[in-house]
Amino acid sequence: MQRRDLYARARMKALIETLALLAAMLAGVLAYPLVSHGAPATGSDAPDFTLKEVGGRNLRLSEYRGDVVVVSFWASWCGPCRATLAELNRLPARAGDSAPVVLGVNVDGDAARASAIAKSIGLTFPTLVDARQTVGRLYDVDRLPLTLLLDRDGVVRGSWSEKDFSGEVLARQIEELDP
Repeated sequence: MQRRDLYARARMKALIETLALLAAMLAGVLAYPLVSHGAPATGSDAPDFTLKEVGGRNLRLSEYRGDVVVVSFWASWCGPCRATLAELNRLPARAGDSAPVVLGVNVDGDAARASAIAKSIGLTFPTLVDARQTVGRLYDVDRLPLTLLLDRDGVVRGSWSEKDFSGEVLARQIEELDP
């Protein structure tokens, strides 16, 4: 009997290890669109994109040429993303007359969840949903949150991840871009 119990335990352990390996592989496949080489370099043109806002309206980045734009990539499972979004929500008060257009790009692909989080934070700027993570791949998003500052010509002038993001620094750089 003991030999049978040992054999059953070994089989159960092998099954659990196999399931854990499969879960890790699945997580890797699902996260792959977010893992790549990094955001567009400072001084490079921001790639154009069109995404749906949680309300269903299509927004195109190039429609904001002539404006200073902040684009922030985030996900619902990312705690630091919520703090960054809340900080971006306070940006108009900090930037005053030179307040930029802010676009939040949710990379989860779940419009209902993105909308619920935007409402819970009280976001005043558009929340776009990257349902297929094509914009995340286009921008080589490799960490979240990722916030980019674009000048009036659509050129990347700053890039921040969660660890180095500061609303004050962003507001100062926005002021420098405002003629």
